[in-house]
Amino acid sequence: MQVKSGFKLNQVCGQTFLVPMGESNIDFSKLIALNESSLLLWNRMQEGSFTTDDLVKVLLDEYEVDEATARKDVEAIVEQFEKEGVIVK
Repeated sequence: MQVKSGFKLNQVCGQTFLVPMGESNIDFSKLIALNESSLLLWNRMQEGSFTTDDLVKVLLDEYEVDEATARKDVEAIVEQFEKEGVIVK
């Protein structure tokens, strides 16, 4: 998978949002609020191609969480990002 171009991180009142940029992404209803763990995953996604397993490893390395929980969380964010057109397979 990889991140689709045209998205930028913005901070508003201490909250981080993923914002669509450019004319093709002008729909501001697609703002996505990122919490600490989803921001960590986003930063890894920005490094280049990634797999679900890559993202699970990021969570396992950063947090005291079991693999099943990490995988469930990664699958949820990947599903949301795919639905919103943020990442492509």
